[in-house]
Amino acid sequence: MTNLYWDTIGTGKINIVFLNGWGISSKIWFFIIKKLKYDFKFYLIDLPGSGKNNTLMPEKIDKIMKILYKIIPQNAILIGWSIGGLIVNYFALCYPKHSLALINVASSPCFIEKKNWPGIKKNVINKFYFYLKTKYYKTINNFLNIEQITSKQSTEDINILKIILSSEPQPNLELLNNNLEMMFSFDLREDIMCLKMPILRIYGELDNLIPKKIAYILDKKWPSTHSIIIKKSAHAPFITHKNQFCSILLNFTKSL
Repeated sequence: MTNLYWDTIGTGKINIVFLNGWGISSKIWFFIIKKLKYDFKFYLIDLPGSGKNNTLMPEKIDKIMKILYKIIPQNAILIGWSIGGLIVNYFALCYPKHSLALINVASSPCFIEKKNWPGIKKNVINKFYFYLKTKYYKTINNFLNIEQITSKQSTEDINILKIILSSEPQPNLELLNNNLEMMFSFDLREDIMCLKMPILRIYGELDNLIPKKIAYILDKKWPSTHSIIIKKSAHAPFITHKNQFCSILLNFTKSL
């Protein structure tokens, strides 16, 4: 896909690749990029059907892996937020020697609720999918409002993000559908145990979608990884607790 658009920002020597949440463009990382653009070189990728690539035909996950392999530099740190965490983990499974490290943010190897697994109920995901399809901008604003109320974040920061994201095109409906299928079908709980690169998992203490209980379960099953729970944050801790998130990111990269 030669006409796929991506951007790089920053002058640092360490490459960081962002993969975003459901139907949201890379602009969601605005505050992190602003604070750390001299520490890292950021690769901002909107998948086909989203953001600046919303006019491109969305692709299934295996084709996405091949696209990312051509774009992502070797020895980069891959950061996946929410469903983006599924994507970076799957990429690492497909190309285990390509990445320096992984960071999962408010994500899970299995999004759906199962026996002895605190996932999301299918009706909750279906409801959010419906709102994204029919009332996209209102849904994103409502999400940011909930994050603000939950974490008592400043209105100014949230309003800045609302303006930025409202200027982005709506995602392609097929992309939303592909993401829905991925959340329903992917269960990487066993597969990810074979990953050998350094892996950090970041959770929001008040996240109702990816509850902190998942962190404790994976700490026992996946002891080679490390988890951090950001207090008084919900599903987007890099927005509401950007200073703490940046400190975590800097400390993690120093340990590599």
